[in-house]
Amino acid sequence: MYPKKWIFVLLALIALTSGYLYMQPYDPGAGKITLQGLNFHTDLRLALLEASSQGKPVFVYFKSEYCGWCKKFEEETLTNRSVIKTLNENFILVSMDVNRQKNETRDFRVRGTPAEIFLDSNGTEIKRVPGYTETEVFLDTINQIAKYKEA
Repeated sequence: MYPKKWIFVLLALIALTSGYLYMQPYDPGAGKITLQGLNFHTDLRLALLEASSQGKPVFVYFKSEYCGWCKKFEEETLTNRSVIKTLNENFILVSMDVNRQKNETRDFRVRGTPAEIFLDSNGTEIKRVPGYTETEVFLDTINQIAKYKEA
């Protein structure tokens, strides 16, 4: 009976630890997360500082954990080589979890996910794209904004 108690305690510790580790990538305090090989800030203020110093626009991606269209956008659009190249070269990236970052979501008046908002390096909104965006349409959008930045 004594070993069964230890097995239960060990299993409970593993379960608690795995839950803690699973949640870590989404912690806004951690500063960054990786989605499909792209590195996103989770703190808009830090992203805007970086954008201002580099003279780049900001791509803010609002998502939620249980959003099927978000998963589709991430799996199809954010894995496209041209999208990855354009985002990495021309934008500062921010990911916002609408369930965990409610103040930011409210400030941007985001009502559903996914939502993509583009800001200039001063934080002024350039373009808003509510809902799922197909890869080619998204690529056209980011290419237009990248050209706008260069002008």
